Amino acid sequence: MLALLLALLLPPPTVTAARAESVVIDGVLDEAGWADASPATGFVQYEPTEGVPAANATSVRVLRTPNGIVIGARMEGTRIRTPLSRRDDGGEADQFIVAIDSYDDGRTAYFFGLTAAGVQFDGLIEGNDDDDSWDAVWASSVRVDATGWTAEMSIPYSQLRFSGTSQSWGINFQRVSPATGEESYWAPITRAESSGGLVRLFGRLDGIAGLTPRPVLQVVPYTLTGGSRRESATAPGTATTGFEGNLGADLKVGLGSAVILDATVNPDFGQVEADPAQLNLGTFETIFEERRPFFTEGTQIFDLRVGNGDGALLYTRRIGGASPIIAATKLTGRTPGGLSFGALAAATGDDFDPSRTYASARVKQEFAGQSYVGAGLTGFAAQDNLAAGAPSIRSLAAAGDWGYRFADDSWIFEGSAASTARSEGGDDAYGSALYIGLDRIQGYFLPGFGLRLYTRDFRLNDVGRFRQTDIAQLRGGGRQLWNQGEPVGPFRRVSSGGFLNQTWTLSDGASQGLSVSASSGVELQGFQEIDLNVNASSLGGVDVRETRGLGPVRNLAEVGVDLSFESDSRRRVQFAVGVGAGVQEGGGRDVGFETEVDWTASDRVSFSLGAGLSAANDQRAWAANESFFATDAGLFVGAFADRPGAFTADDLVPLDAEPGLFDGLVATSDELLVDGAAFYAPLFGSRDTREVDLTARTQLIFGPGLSLQLYGQVFAARGQYRDFSLMAGEDDLRPLSAFPKRRDFSLASFTGNAVFRWEYRPGSTLFVVWSQGREDSLFEETLRQGADASPYDTGSFRQLGDTFDAFPDDVVLVKLTYLIMR
Repeated sequence: MLALLLALLLPPPTVTAARAESVVIDGVLDEAGWADASPATGFVQYEPTEGVPAANATSVRVLRTPNGIVIGARMEGTRIRTPLSRRDDGGEADQFIVAIDSYDDGRTAYFFGLTAAGVQFDGLIEGNDDDDSWDAVWASSVRVDATGWTAEMSIPYSQLRFSGTSQSWGINFQRVSPATGEESYWAPITRAESSGGLVRLFGRLDGIAGLTPRPVLQVVPYTLTGGSRRESATAPGTATTGFEGNLGADLKVGLGSAVILDATVNPDFGQVEADPAQLNLGTFETIFEERRPFFTEGTQIFDLRVGNGDGALLYTRRIGGASPIIAATKLTGRTPGGLSFGALAAATGDDFDPSRTYASARVKQEFAGQSYVGAGLTGFAAQDNLAAGAPSIRSLAAAGDWGYRFADDSWIFEGSAASTARSEGGDDAYGSALYIGLDRIQGYFLPGFGLRLYTRDFRLNDVGRFRQTDIAQLRGGGRQLWNQGEPVGPFRRVSSGGFLNQTWTLSDGASQGLSVSASSGVELQGFQEIDLNVNASSLGGVDVRETRGLGPVRNLAEVGVDLSFESDSRRRVQFAVGVGAGVQEGGGRDVGFETEVDWTASDRVSFSLGAGLSAANDQRAWAANESFFATDAGLFVGAFADRPGAFTADDLVPLDAEPGLFDGLVATSDELLVDGAAFYAPLFGSRDTREVDLTARTQLIFGPGLSLQLYGQVFAARGQYRDFSLMAGEDDLRPLSAFPKRRDFSLASFTGNAVFRWEYRPGSTLFVVWSQGREDSLFEETLRQGADASPYDTGSFRQLGDTFDAFPDDVVLVKLTYLIMR
């Protein structure tokens, strides 16, 4: 710890780049220029013991050549791991990383990593987060010997953004040794400070004065060919085949010292792994990760959070979700004064006919002391199926965000404010959202507080994403790292925290309940981790979303416990196990179990197997919004779930219930096709569900740029509703045991793919992809009388087996890209 305190009190360490005309990148530091470069040494541990000198010596030298920065690093040690992995995956190998803050702003940096097996990985650091979606084109080589290993890296100036006026840059070097669990840095980083941003803790790189930025020009044309075999839509049970060929291109142009224009025409994302299957019975949409390169590389400037994790101004998975992307372009850049900016536009449509357009713009001004203020704007227009009577849609969203750091950067006052205007078929809606937060971001105790205010007509989901509107919420809590992160008894590290949220409906002030959670995490001396979380939610108040627009229903309090264990991270075989259980007021209960095993079988082969099981019983849940009728002939329910105006007398099913069932309910004002009074009301039931999820991955690595990845997932879920009741008020559920319809469901699917990837030259890749999907699903809305056996009666593992009887959708693609770069 003394070494760390001295390092933090002294000025940041400095390394100077020596001049060299040329360097051969071969993993041998034998050129004359290396002898002229002073070494960066004195690495300090971050893991496992913060602040002590690294167990093995590391020495790093930097050269400045006419074409780029060259890094030479020597890592001493005898337990060097060299398993191969895919690009951008460090795997279980020893690693060396250099991070360069070429903007010299203390906020963002490019990182370039190399494993002892010669695998490259790179990306961006912003705050204390890293994003490996950014890919650069650079050269590297490694040599492993009996006493350690050597890494040599050449980073062209064209891959860095800088102004050309800086006399020095921020820089840091990191070494990771999986065999010992050690992670060390040249410029020391502490846990107390790391949550406030890593880049501001970097050392200095001198000797780069006078560098001239090199504008980049990259063109990546591609050609695609493939075939598919699917079930015929007109003749079920028979196959139909198709063949396709396609051309497209990506373009990257440097318009200045730090301004990049990207464009893509007719992009294809056929090699991207399919989204995993999930069962979503809630009222919020499932959010999937963006993996398409055009929308991940260099798009960090567009990250504008609305609320505290509740949404984002731009959610790029919207683009191309309804129709193929025809073309897209983005412009990103930064000025020497700390102003970052970006603009993005995309058009989608079938047969190259634009029917949907998306646009986004963002600016962010950074100030001294890590503070910032920013603004963003998105626009959307849709004219799908106008001939079929679908309304046109127009929407506009504007937002601003800010972060002000004070008290030596240890606290941040941050927030966002946004407004939306949306028109659909002549109906206009205007809304707004405000979030204010005050959080401590440095230290061993990190308290935080926040306020959310979202109006009912706030509409962000045409281009962005947002969870819930019409709420007012207060949050508070904190997290403590005990004993300043030093060992406590048998534990290497101990932390705990607690949080609470109280939510109200903004429009009428009704309580939506209180949620409370407490957690604790420990790391054992053997590098195992145990986490425990206890939460209580829906304490009091009402749920305004469960009925899908037909009024609030009283919350049922829920209590849950989750416990997880992760094995020693230094081992070639690692596993994790998690168990959870919950109870709901009224008798509902659920249990879940999940596990994952990762095995690095050799330097070229790795396996991963995950499994999840869950079951829930007797949970009160919304089943449908149903139409009920009181006529002279008796009581009836619609044969299907819809509003009352959709039914004729032939669509009504007798309902065995007392006439007082509808007492107090207000009859609908829908124009009816049958005589009598009609009511449109939520139907609830006692729901049982079962889920099974099995996922397997295999990686075969033939070389640093040559790999085969295999993926497969089988998923099965089923559910049934019993003991139905009609909701007549927020706390008035009237038994309807003789409800004549069944609403059970089942879902089973298999998703698999194989991706052969060969980066035959830097930035140029050949993909050969096979994918298969099978699905068997049934969501019932049928009369009980005369119905077949319920799909719920089929066991989950039988469901998994039956999935392979479903007709497969097979696709084979071959895609070739070729990088042309100046």
